[in-house]
Amino acid sequence: MKKKVPEMLNVLTIMTIGWSFMMLISSIVNAFVLSGRVDTIQEEIGKVDIKGKPGEPFLEVIFNTADIVLEHAEFLNYNSMIVYVLSIVAALFMRKLLKLGFWMYVMATAIEISVPVIVLDNKLAAGVVILSSVFSVIFIILYGVNYKQLTGKT
Repeated sequence: MKKKVPEMLNVLTIMTIGWSFMMLISSIVNAFVLSGRVDTIQEEIGKVDIKGKPGEPFLEVIFNTADIVLEHAEFLNYNSMIVYVLSIVAALFMRKLLKLGFWMYVMATAIEISVPVIVLDNKLAAGVVILSSVFSVIFIILYGVNYKQLTGKT
């Protein structure tokens, strides 16, 4: 007899699959939109005159960070695609009550956080990445609470 997926695990996996699918589509669209246009975008950003404007030091940090992110945009989009595919597969495994799904989700979240932080090597970008990953970490905790419900080894 097939074991029923616990309600909380059911809700978490549905949310993970839905969100990850939307973000996967977004990453694919971003890859097409940015393809071959990064230099043009960087040139347009470079044309903005912030000299003597209120908050100039802050604006310089923002513009420098945007430039760094744009330099790595293609790689970061591909990284995001991998993360979201892993998250979807992990959620599907957890729906089948496989412990492997939990560890795949942990790995996807670790990649989601660490790769951009390492690649960008920028404090502001790192802060944004970490803040944007808060929900993924919360989901790890919530999946961890349900870990005992996962029975399958593979």
